[in-house]
Amino acid sequence: MDIPISLDPLYAFLLIFSRVSAILMLMPTVGDSWVPMRARLAAALAFSMLLTGVGVGAAAAPENFFDGVTMVIAETATGLIIGGAMRFFLAAPAIAGQLTSQITALSNIFTAAGMPLQTSSVLGVWFLIGAIAFMFVSGLHYLMLDAIASSYSLIPLGDFAHMGDMAQQMTRIFAGVFMLGVQMAAPFILLGLVFNLGVGLVNKMQMTMPVYFIAMPISILGGFYVLAYAIGPVLTAYRGVFAAWLAAPFQ
Repeated sequence: MDIPISLDPLYAFLLIFSRVSAILMLMPTVGDSWVPMRARLAAALAFSMLLTGVGVGAAAAPENFFDGVTMVIAETATGLIIGGAMRFFLAAPAIAGQLTSQITALSNIFTAAGMPLQTSSVLGVWFLIGAIAFMFVSGLHYLMLDAIASSYSLIPLGDFAHMGDMAQQMTRIFAGVFMLGVQMAAPFILLGLVFNLGVGLVNKMQMTMPVYFIAMPISILGGFYVLAYAIGPVLTAYRGVFAAWLAAPFQ
């Protein structure tokens, strides 16, 4: 008895794995450097098998080697674009932490970040780690995986993304993330404006007072006080913006 054997599911798995592995390499939480490479590879393989089993995209075996390589490159490029867009959202807590450090006099340009990210202040690292931990606690990583599955309805399996549209979308995302980072630091910006205005008035009335040595401890203490009360609402607002984008990416 002849049993027909089709290589289409295997080829579809290869294409899905090309996109999923590229996304997981850059995705926040799973794609960070402290996650072992083997764990990321295992997660990419498992999730690719799951997506192949549910049939997120049908792909026929290519007629020649060149077509196959072209589709793999297309899927990898799509994964890098989607993963990079997700990675952009980690810039918001880094920006908020850097602004907070500058305002509360806790900024130190010689402080190592402790991770390969765009921050050099203690509060910047703290905001970043807090945001990543909050993603796990609030279940945001499940929404990221759901966004990966829904990306096949936006960019079909094996198709090249339109680079012009993707460039515009990435620029819009980065501009929105920068604005989000400034909004996350808004309580500290308001604190800095009010505090510095008060210090300036005191200095005008009492010029012989050592304002720097008196104001710096108060500024640091006030920053920690505002941080203790504002960190919950700030991270909740950050999660809401990120979840809204994941529900409808590039739209």
